[in-house]
Amino acid sequence: MSTLTQYRTRASLYDGPFDATVGWAAAGMGYVLVTDTGRLTVIDGGHPEDAEDFLALLESLTPVRPVPVDLWILTHPHGDHYGALLAIAENPALAAHLSLHNLAYRFPAEFRDRHGHGIGYAFPHMEKILSATGAALHIPAIGDTAVIDGLTLTCLYAPEDCTPLNNPNQLSLIFTAETGGRKILFTGDAYRNTLQYVTEHTPDALPCDILQLPHHGLCDTGYEPFYRLADASTVLIPISRAGDRTMRSDMYGDAPMANRWAEEHAGRVYKAFEGTVTLPL
Repeated sequence: MSTLTQYRTRASLYDGPFDATVGWAAAGMGYVLVTDTGRLTVIDGGHPEDAEDFLALLESLTPVRPVPVDLWILTHPHGDHYGALLAIAENPALAAHLSLHNLAYRFPAEFRDRHGHGIGYAFPHMEKILSATGAALHIPAIGDTAVIDGLTLTCLYAPEDCTPLNNPNQLSLIFTAETGGRKILFTGDAYRNTLQYVTEHTPDALPCDILQLPHHGLCDTGYEPFYRLADASTVLIPISRAGDRTMRSDMYGDAPMANRWAEEHAGRVYKAFEGTVTLPL
């Protein structure tokens, strides 16, 4: 039986101050897809502090050692998403437990945020990961597909044109994973503009069974037409206790309403701080 696991990052347990003044403590994010025959695909993984726990999760999902991962996808260049993999790669004792075959990410060197800053900080980290693991690098493009033992991955959005983008979260890959007649829609930390892009350009690809809510379900993202098209019966939210509490307060007014719509129209909602959960597919 194929499965999808949402990992409870350590940062998701944070329940302290959380606002635009003190900062929105990033909850991290990690997912694992396992096919019927036990082949693993990983999305992100969390902060560096999650390295050992996330590796232990992978080991719990397969009896094979070192853990064979067919494909590891990094949605965008933020440390709460790629930090766990980097920490594994930098620690020979941990790296010895992982056999990574393919690594996929698209971190455009030409990107600049609204302050003129690029993402050059991430490139040495990616080089360390590739060198330590020997993984083959793949740079996704819109429309690309990959098939792993009956699991079909399709890229709906990749940052091929950085001109309209001004935040690294907007570089997030948006893609579907389909197996056994079930579809999962992953959004990383996508913002409204890229959600609008896929709503306009690939509306027929959005209906899904399971939706990962973008950018930890925070109020700076969310787009109701996208959620209506997705029409997911299960919603996964890689959010912290503090983030969930704050988004349900009146601090940001109506800003989180689109995300709440997605939650309220789903039959099941799983939040990262509630614990690691594995769902049958």
